[in-house]
Parts: sequence; structure tokens; C-alpha cells
Amino acid sequence: MRSPGLCRPSNPADAALTGTTRKGRIGFCRNASLFLGLIVSLMALLMPVRSGFCRSGPVYRDVDRLVETAVAQNLHSREYWHILLHYEKALSGVKSQVDDPDFFLAPKGNTDSRAEMAATIRALFQPDDAAAAPFVCRFYARFQWLKSNLDADMTVYDHRVCEEIDRIVPRYASLVFPTYYMNNPASMFGHTLIAINTEYSSKRLAYAVNYAARADNVNGLSFAINGIFGLYKGYYSVDPYYKKIEEYSDIHQRDIWEYRLNLTPEEIQRLIWHVKEFKGIYTDYFFFDENCSYNLLYLLEAARPSLDLVQPFQGLWVLPADTVRAMRDQGLIESKTYRPSKASRIRHKIEALDPAAVDTALSVIEGEKSPDAVLNTEMPADSKIRILDLVSDQLQYLYVKRELEKTVYRQRFLAALKARSTLQREAVDYDREIEEPADPVSGHAFNRISVGGGVHEGDGFFEMRYRPAFTDLVDMDYMSNQGAKIEFGDARLRYYPEQGSFRLHQLDIIDIVSVSARDAFFKPLSWKFDTGFHRKLMDNGDASLYYRLNTGTGVAVESTVWGLSYAMIEGELDMTGALEESYALGGGATLGIIKALTPFWKLHAYANPKWFFAGDDHQAHEAGMVNNFRIANNHQVSVELTWSKTREWDKTDVQAVWHWYF
Repeated sequence: MRSPGLCRPSNPADAALTGTTRKGRIGFCRNASLFLGLIVSLMALLMPVRSGFCRSGPVYRDVDRLVETAVAQNLHSREYWHILLHYEKALSGVKSQVDDPDFFLAPKGNTDSRAEMAATIRALFQPDDAAAAPFVCRFYARFQWLKSNLDADMTVYDHRVCEEIDRIVPRYASLVFPTYYMNNPASMFGHTLIAINTEYSSKRLAYAVNYAARADNVNGLSFAINGIFGLYKGYYSVDPYYKKIEEYSDIHQRDIWEYRLNLTPEEIQRLIWHVKEFKGIYTDYFFFDENCSYNLLYLLEAARPSLDLVQPFQGLWVLPADTVRAMRDQGLIESKTYRPSKASRIRHKIEALDPAAVDTALSVIEGEKSPDAVLNTEMPADSKIRILDLVSDQLQYLYVKRELEKTVYRQRFLAALKARSTLQREAVDYDREIEEPADPVSGHAFNRISVGGGVHEGDGFFEMRYRPAFTDLVDMDYMSNQGAKIEFGDARLRYYPEQGSFRLHQLDIIDIVSVSARDAFFKPLSWKFDTGFHRKLMDNGDASLYYRLNTGTGVAVESTVWGLSYAMIEGELDMTGALEESYALGGGATLGIIKALTPFWKLHAYANPKWFFAGDDHQAHEAGMVNNFRIANNHQVSVELTWSKTREWDKTDVQAVWHWYF
């Protein structure tokens, strides 16, 4: 049954009872309709346009009501809130990976997501605009997410903005991977950062979002040791990208790979909001897990919450190349670009010249000849151009490395540029001439399980190995221009069937070897550091387990015939109760060659004589050969021969091992 309206009586008798004529009713209704229409129109004009970014609901200017709404919605348990606060699951709930108490507004905000949300709402949405403004700019990602997810009309806060952040208009973002550089232990795993391009067309003018330990004025080995035990504080930073190119490519000799990400401008904007929340905020830096790469994963999840990047790496080793693979596997990477380092460019220019031209370039660099002497030679103009370009690059490199005084650098560099300008003004595109190496993330995975068997002093054995990271001297995939060994936690367990016994044969805690070739332009020192548990023959002829600390330094050269040849002087301390006085202190040398015989076959042969003169006085000599064959991307096979003599005892081991990387 249709109910009567305001201007429609239910029947004619009602009209008579009210004394209202038909004409009067019509006039009243027309005027009422016009009045109501005017009211509705005014309300429509005065009411702010509602953004689809905010949810509908009652208008709450009372922060207590907003807190109640957030609790009712259970927002503090939402996944994105946990991403913004870097919460991870703990035994009693959650715990943030952020260690700086200034990141939290609640006293126990690092473990209480509900209390942190309540404190955040009270700070961001307090009635006083001036009091709220610093919190809005400080926690812009939290502000924007709460504003869009609270079940209330939040348009009353639309005027609260952070102009400093909003003026950044991103176009696209790239993941940047400066590759491995073994001569500095702080760089031996590589590094990752994010470049955000805005209105500038040049990549060099992008913003570089970086996370790194704050460790000034320390050497590489000290950095590695302190980083292992979390003794540094790590900070996010935003710098011009060109400064990072200078730092990694020009100074540290590291090639750079840029992986363009398919993040939308809106997603990149969320990333910017989040990284701004970490201005001046630290987290404890750990070399193997909570490092540069791991902490960038939070930023990418803040940009695109559907990604699952952080959780798979929690509690595990986190290597930069692994995180790049994870992004590739989740469809984040759409293209890649190779940027050779200053050192790679110099080496390319050296290889393109004959020995006489290289000698001429060295004479100019060292000040023995002027650049004009190059112009007066009989060689072709192209060779003169390449010589002078090589001179300019090497002078810049020496100056940046502080191996050349400023006055000398300016004089020689400007003279080289002046001579170069007389030949050809158009620059040679050397980067196009450089052959692009294999993508570092295309190699094998880093965890390795190995199984094999062999003969030890006539007794057969089976051996199982496990190594979490990362590469050894016969690896086919990484750091092809030098001999690199970086092994952590390499454990080897042997089973002898005839004796029916298992034996821990070796446990390397840390084993690092850097073999870098020297030439007329680059003169790095090779070095090694090894600590762990090994076995050797004692006075009674038994192979006992002992603790070893070994370190050394030396030089290496490279030739087409012998490959990479090296020699190191080293010192060693051995400790076990089976030694006289429970220790042996001595030294020796290691001589070796490393050569890739084919693209799938690499050889390492070495000799290692040692003499111990303190504690247990004895000699221990070893020689060996390892042949490694790459079968597939994550499968390699090695054949190993080792001979050793300790005191009057000698032994020979022969074994074959299959390696599976995962």
C-alpha cells in the first residue's frame, strides 16, 4: 500500500478536514519542492568533492573516535601496517626489525602494533593542524594509508599535506647492482640500491635510495668483522645517483647493472613516502642478513604490497644477487643495462692498443712525455685519440684514488685534453665496444650441497659437504677477472666404510682468498684470510682435528699461457691438545695458478710449504690440483688430487665430487 506523501492526502476527505483546497495544496507543494531543491543544491555546492581514495563513513574530528574505529576495523593487524613498521612474527606476537626507538610513537611500539597505531592516529589526526604538521611529514606513508583505510570521512584532513614530499614526481625506478669487488671485503658480495628517475631524462640525475652501514675510516677487513656481529648502525639515505656512480664505478672499480622495475608512478610514490619515514632512523646492520639488500625489500613491498620479498629471506643468508633473482622471479624486472666501471673502460682501452702505444700512454701519465709528443708520432689519428683518452681516464682514476697530487693532476690532465681537442671533438663511444659480460644473476645459486667419494691413504670414503655461500677459486660463474674464494660455514663430513665411522674432516668458518692480477696501470695486492677447523697428521701418525688461523698477502700476474699466477707469504697459528704445548706458530708461502682451460673447465694447481717454529716445531707441506667442470647452471663436478707431508708422515687423497647449487 502506497503511503501518503507530505503534499498528498491519503484520500479527498483528508483535504476537506484540513480545510485545504486543491489549488492551495498545489501551491504549497510547488513552493516546498522549490525550497527543498534549493537546499539540496546549496549542500551539493558546499560539500567537498569526495575522493575515491577515502572510504565513506561518519566524520570524526575526535581522535578517540578514530582510534576506536581503527581498533574495530583491526587495522593494526593488517599486512600493510606490518610492512610499514617492519614487523616480523615473534614468539609473543610481532617484533619490528627497526632498532631505533625514535621510529615509534608508542613506548612499546616495536612489539605492540595496536599501541603504535593508536599513538600514530593521535599524532597525525589531532585537531591542531600546526601540531600535527611535523608528524604528517615525518610519517607520510602511515598518514596516507590510515587516511585511506579508516572507516570514516577523512576528507576533513585533505588539506594536511607534505609539500616537500609531494613535489617529487617519479617516472620510473631501477634496481642498481654494483657487482663484486674482492679486494675490499666490504664489497665482496656486491651491493644493491634503488634509483628513482623523475623529470630529468639523464639517469645520472636520478635519486639513489641506499641502505648502508655507517662505518667511516675503517679498512675492509675490519668492516667485515664488525658487520658480521652487528656492531654497526645502518641508515637509509637518498643521494644523487651520479655520486653513487662515482663511488662504486669510478673509485671502487665495480661494474654496475641497472634493472628497470615495472613499478607504476603511484607505487614509486608509496616507496618514497616510506623511505622518507626513515630519515635519521637506524637499524642494526648485519653483514649476512639485515644488510643493504634485505632492507631494500621492505621498500619494494611498501610500494607493491602484493610482493612477497621479505619473508622468504628471514633468518637466512641474504646476498644481493639472491634478492635480484627474487625480484626477477616475481616479475618486477622488465629490462637491464650494463654500465662498465672506470677500471673496465681503462682495461678495454689498453687491450685495443699495441704494446708500444700502451708504453707511450704510460710515459705521458707518469710525466715523462708531454701529450704533444703523441701528436707528433707517425701513428694513425685513431691510435692517438685512444692513447690520449686512455691517459685522461687513468689520470682521473689516479687522482680519485689519491695517488696523484692535485697540482700534478690538473697540469697533466688539462694538457691531455688540449692535445685531444686538436684531433677530434666527437667522443668515441667506448662503452659500445666493451663486450657485455654475463648477467651476475644468471649464474648458479649460492647455497651448495656436495656429495662425492675417494681414497685416503688407501682407504675408501664417502664425503658430504654443505656450504651456505658463496664461491671458490675454480668457480665458473663469478669474478672471472680474478681468483676469488669466499666460503662461510663450509662443512665436510666423511664416512669410512671399512672402519664404519663418520669423521668431521673440515669446517671452514671463514675462508677468503682474493687473487687480483697486477699490471702497469693497476697494482692490487692479493690476500687471504682463513679460520676454521682442519685435520693434519700429528706425532703419533693420527689425523687430528685442530683449529687454524691463517692469513697472507702477495702478488699475482696474468698471462695467456699460464693464466692467473700468484705467490703469497703467509702466517699461521694452529691450536689443539694433540700439539706439543697445544699450539704451533709458523709461516710459509702459497704458489699457484688458476686458468680457465675452456668455458666449462677451470683448473687450480698450488703448492703450500709451511714451517712451524714456536710451540710444536714441525714442517707441513701440501700440494694439489683441482679440476672443475660446469655441467649445468646449478651443477658442477670437480676432480681433486691432494698430497701432503707433515713431519715424516705423508698422505695422498683423490676424490670426485658433484656439486648442486640451490
